[in-house]
Amino acid sequence: MDNAVPLSAIVLGVLVLAGLAVLGLAGWRLWRVLKRAQSRLTEAGAALAAEADRLQAQAAALPERQAELQAAIASVQRRAAVLGVLAGSASEALAVLKAPLRYVGR
Repeated sequence: MDNAVPLSAIVLGVLVLAGLAVLGLAGWRLWRVLKRAQSRLTEAGAALAAEADRLQAQAAALPERQAELQAAIASVQRRAAVLGVLAGSASEALAVLKAPLRYVGR
């Protein structure tokens, strides 16, 4: 019975460390997923911008199809705006995940 308090403290310490390890692993995985998603969103944004430029060039070259192409351009611009919001949210989430690293020294 003399060792009950120190033994309990050791067990509690081990459980806390195990919990922190699990939490750290989950945070690291989330950071990786968000980083990967942010790069995919950036690539998709570049592709949408290229598509919008291509459609704009076609609209200037073919006046008879201008209304159809303008609708497609507007659609691409709306998708680009949504993508911009998603990229901003991903960047914000990544910044939130990186915030504790300032205290650690990275």
